[in-house]
Amino acid sequence: MRIFSSAPIAFSQKEWEEKIRKYSALFRKYPEIYSSTVTLQVDQTTSYFVSSEGSKVETPGLMARLVVEANTRAEDGMDLVRVETFESTKPEGFPSEQELTAKEEKMAADLKALRVAPLAEPFDGPALLSGRAAAVFFHEVLGHRLEGHRQRGETEGQTFTKKVNQPVLPVFLSVYDDPTLGTINGVPLSGTYSHDDEGIPSQRVPLIQDGILKNFLMSRMPITNFSKSNGHGRHQAGFMPTGRQGNLIVQSSKIVKDSAMRAQLIDEVKKQGKPYGLYFEDVQGGFTLTTRELPQAFQVLPVIVWRVYPDGRQDQLVRGVDIVGTPLASLNRILLTGDKTEVFNGICGAESGSVPVSASAPAMLFSEMEVQKRSASRERPPILPAPGFEEMSGSSTPASQAGGAR
Repeated sequence: MRIFSSAPIAFSQKEWEEKIRKYSALFRKYPEIYSSTVTLQVDQTTSYFVSSEGSKVETPGLMARLVVEANTRAEDGMDLVRVETFESTKPEGFPSEQELTAKEEKMAADLKALRVAPLAEPFDGPALLSGRAAAVFFHEVLGHRLEGHRQRGETEGQTFTKKVNQPVLPVFLSVYDDPTLGTINGVPLSGTYSHDDEGIPSQRVPLIQDGILKNFLMSRMPITNFSKSNGHGRHQAGFMPTGRQGNLIVQSSKIVKDSAMRAQLIDEVKKQGKPYGLYFEDVQGGFTLTTRELPQAFQVLPVIVWRVYPDGRQDQLVRGVDIVGTPLASLNRILLTGDKTEVFNGICGAESGSVPVSASAPAMLFSEMEVQKRSASRERPPILPAPGFEEMSGSSTPASQAGGAR
């Protein structure tokens, strides 16, 4: 019998109501932001697991999540959203008020610039993903396809089912999933847990070593040649557990300093004779298709994307673009990585419900990446300024296009 105890958290609702109002009020000085929300979620739970095998596990859980969201609309009707999420194991673990204020001001500046940024065009060429963007890319493109239950059944695409002990990534990349890890570089990881939802202790699972596929994320549901759980049976209450990601981590042995990555991108653009390359600074999420009835494709949803020109022109912010592709082709176009690991925390939805996850990766240079135009509404921005912003309305629509060195 394993029992893990946890004392009730000290939480002042009144204090946090005042903080949330203060954080939310900051956006009032930006007339181009049409709506914004600041949400705090604190969950303290205790999970009990009892099995006919004699296992008894009592596991406390504590999660605090602060979500800041703001949105606006471009003149052509495209809705633009910026979201910042902060995860912690306790409410007092969030960034300081000064840091949060700086984040909100950056969000407002991004939205103001995106309103007048040109629409991106379909493109296929060199691309640089920030560590955060690369983490989401690997979660969607690779992580879901290494979940054990996706290797069985006639409806699954089984992209990697018969590729065990074969190369699936460049030789300088390795991938593992480790729910026992609490932080990376001081950043709390959302996918941390002591036992999975089938009572199995969590464990570090090497998935890909030096580009070679070695393992899958297993629940108690067996698949060919993998008959036992490795502590990744997860689910939302009311759903059946399946093999799911926890803390997916990408490591590289072909590294350059992050400060040199932009120059590497420009060199690749020149080598291919392309007019520009793309730098994906931030993303808001993504999704992937794994069943045979649908194309074996993925889509990652960037929010801050720059055109990087090889002739010395300033980088140009663009909007309305999604990363698309198929996994086998995309994963083998990685040329090298940066030296700093970044973390993306989020909630992942799949057949077994929604579970907290994290993905961590360094920045990555791709020789080729395809993007497509994003669908957009036809609604136009309001004709009149919001009440209280009448005198500021002249500053809500800048005349010049956004751009700046990155």
